[in-house]
Amino acid sequence: MVEITLEEVGKAVKELREEVEKKSQDPAKIDKINAYLDIQEEKNQQFVKAEEEVKTQKADIAELKTQLETSGNKSDEVKKQLDDLEVKMARAGENKTSDYRDAEEYKAFNTYCKIGDRSDAETKALLRTDSNVDGGFLVPTELDSELLKKITEIDGIRSIARVRTVSGKTLDMPLRDTIPTATYEGEAETGTDDASTYALESVTPFRQTVTVPVTLDMLQDSAFAMGSEITSDVSEAFAYGEGNGFVAGTGFKQPAGFTVNVELQNGARNSGSATLLTPNSLILVTGDLKVGYSPVYVFNRRTLATARTWRGDAASASDGAGQYLWQPGLNGPVSNTLNGYPYIVANSMPDVAAGAYPVAFGDFRRGYIIVDRTTTGVIRDDYSEKRKGIVEFTFNRWNTGRVVLPEAIKLIKVSA
Repeated sequence: MVEITLEEVGKAVKELREEVEKKSQDPAKIDKINAYLDIQEEKNQQFVKAEEEVKTQKADIAELKTQLETSGNKSDEVKKQLDDLEVKMARAGENKTSDYRDAEEYKAFNTYCKIGDRSDAETKALLRTDSNVDGGFLVPTELDSELLKKITEIDGIRSIARVRTVSGKTLDMPLRDTIPTATYEGEAETGTDDASTYALESVTPFRQTVTVPVTLDMLQDSAFAMGSEITSDVSEAFAYGEGNGFVAGTGFKQPAGFTVNVELQNGARNSGSATLLTPNSLILVTGDLKVGYSPVYVFNRRTLATARTWRGDAASASDGAGQYLWQPGLNGPVSNTLNGYPYIVANSMPDVAAGAYPVAFGDFRRGYIIVDRTTTGVIRDDYSEKRKGIVEFTFNRWNTGRVVLPEAIKLIKVSA
């Protein structure tokens, strides 16, 4: 290989840069070449500077030697030091001159100046993972075996309400409205006649349905059991839908929510503030319910977070600080309490706002009924979209819910 001098390298750099600027090329490629040339040019300047320093030092040594010889100082020790220094500098100059010629960058650039872009053949043939066309396609990714799922907040009204399962279309519920009136009479006087009165509540479940179309390719090739995943997701969808209906449903072809029940709204307790829920209203509503019911509070998690900051009257509290209305339960069957009563979180309950009903308090096992007609059924349709290779899974269930004993449930309204 013919050796190229530093001057030739510098000249080649200049000519190559001018040639790049003349031709119309890809700006990204030009920038890449310019960056490479800048690096090589910077190294070239360092090498030139090193050689100039060596030449200068050699000249200084020669001048010093001449001065010493002229002055008649022929000390062998001084001459030896000068000779050693001269040899050392010569070696240093030789190393600096040869080191950069042995570097891979110099060899690569030297070859590039001779044969042009063909010198990059080795680089082009490099297999790497960060470029798809250079081998990245061949590096497979790994799929986690666990499917991460966002939390679906389901209202747990089923856990506190009365749940009945029927096999027919409608459930008729007999209800005792009133009891006989007992009177007092004097001796030998005739007592009055009276009797209990009864009513009939009819509850008809509505159909809840969802259809999920999925391709045969997805069923066959997915890393997960898509049939099971679809069933699991639909179960969550049913639970979320019914929970929302039990709280805020309109009653038209769906459950009738207790927060929109007209009789409960008319008998609601005002919070005492136009925009806020107050601790006093949470305490006073307990007196609106007849003794004998087993009530619980129902509110969303944001309302619970606010209620957990409330204390009793600090001025009259024996500890001078007031006890929190919220108290933790013991491990086991005793749950956390608010104002001494248990509670559940139902996130379909309204937030605290003017005119809203953010809190319910009552015995839902007596006051609210949930009626299920059948368990969840599924129909797999492989034929309707068979030409497209699509399978439809249709899930059905029948249920509803409604208030059946209004006196057993009370609401708190944020005063508008």
